Amino acid sequence: MKRVITTLLLCYSIVAFGQEEQNLKVFKTDSTWIKEIIEFPIGFAQEIKYEGFEDLRFPQGWSKEDSPNFWSYVWAWSTNDFGEVTESELETNIQYYFDGLLGLDFYKIDEKHVRKTNTVFLKKDNSHYVGKVKTFDTRYTKKPMTLNVLVETYYCEQEKKRIILFRFSPKSFGHDVWNTLKEVKLMSDVCKD
Repeated sequence: MKRVITTLLLCYSIVAFGQEEQNLKVFKTDSTWIKEIIEFPIGFAQEIKYEGFEDLRFPQGWSKEDSPNFWSYVWAWSTNDFGEVTESELETNIQYYFDGLLGLDFYKIDEKHVRKTNTVFLKKDNSHYVGKVKTFDTRYTKKPMTLNVLVETYYCEQEKKRIILFRFSPKSFGHDVWNTLKEVKLMSDVCKD
């Protein structure tokens, strides 16, 4: 009887673990990238009013301080919103995103100053933006951090979606990590063929 109960508990644990992975929609795609697919509304950033999904890719070492890939990753928002992307929209949505992701109500700069995530985006041309995200790394360093951001937007005729592609890294734009971030293949890449 003990053996049967033990076997049943073990089977339940395996099934429950599989369901947890499926609900989180986290996949290891290969030895280089980790992939997540999240449907809107995003649980930690309900204020972002898109319909669609988010496709994220993380290079190995993205969560390790001593890695050249630390806090460097790529994501694409595939949305049903076909309006033009503005700097203001990017700034607001990315602030909501990082405040929610990092659990920030505010963080202290010094004894007199506090703030949430601060974002700035500049339009380079009709479909490209460059920006900075200043926030507090509640996960790893427990220090303020600045992420550089490249954004590309385009309409995907095949999927009938607007794609907003983000590449993030604390490294300066000339660093090799930006070439690594260009290599990743996202589901939205079918729209570029």
